[in-house]
Amino acid sequence: MNRRFALAVAVVALLAVSAGCLTYVNDGGEVPNETLDAEPPNEYDFDTDRDADFNLSTGTQYTAVYDVSDVEELRLYRQTPYAGDQPLEFEAFRYRTADGEVLNGTEFRARGGEVDRTPDETWVRFPEGTGEGQVAFSAAGSPRRFTTLAYVDGSYAVTLPPGFSTDFPVVGHVAPRDHEVETIDGRDRITWESVEGGSVVVQSYRETDLLVFGVILAVALVAAVVGVAYFRRQLEELREKRRELGLGVYDDEE
Repeated sequence: MNRRFALAVAVVALLAVSAGCLTYVNDGGEVPNETLDAEPPNEYDFDTDRDADFNLSTGTQYTAVYDVSDVEELRLYRQTPYAGDQPLEFEAFRYRTADGEVLNGTEFRARGGEVDRTPDETWVRFPEGTGEGQVAFSAAGSPRRFTTLAYVDGSYAVTLPPGFSTDFPVVGHVAPRDHEVETIDGRDRITWESVEGGSVVVQSYRETDLLVFGVILAVALVAAVVGVAYFRRQLEELREKRRELGLGVYDDEE
């Protein structure tokens, strides 16, 4: 029995180690140049005055620009409640040097940079002596619920798509709370002067959605009123039947 139990434990341990190795093999290594060199969905705003600038769209992707001056490496990951840290997947990688030259992934690697992925994170390592620079990429995200970890410390900005807002507190939410909102060219731009660690969350809605929410709320209220009226009617009919049967029903009985 003891030998069988030991054999079973050994088999389980071997399977666990094998699964871990397979995960690393499948998810680890360099991100393909084809992914990094892809064309971005929108032109990157390298002229931003923010350390992290996000441009949200009505589609399924957003663009991000980070100031990585004097940063040797950037760890990009997302936190999940059950699977732990997972690598942030992105495409259309661009790096702008201090003199304004924009490099794609292949050119960045040719200059000595690295973009590697492990089962837990994606690493961007910059060439020695790079100095000032900016990193931009495109990733999957929705304007209705946008969240990102603060990979760099400093000032942040999130620009919503046209027609989206966070003003209504029930369906709109912004964190951290010490932010400002301004409208530029018909788009709300949310800014923070200082974000250090933690995450940035923007939950927005299309302004026309408020009409839909209002209709849903009105229908729910009408359904509730009709339901209460129907229940009271059924209860009154039951009381009347009990009176007819002489079961001692009182008028003030609930």
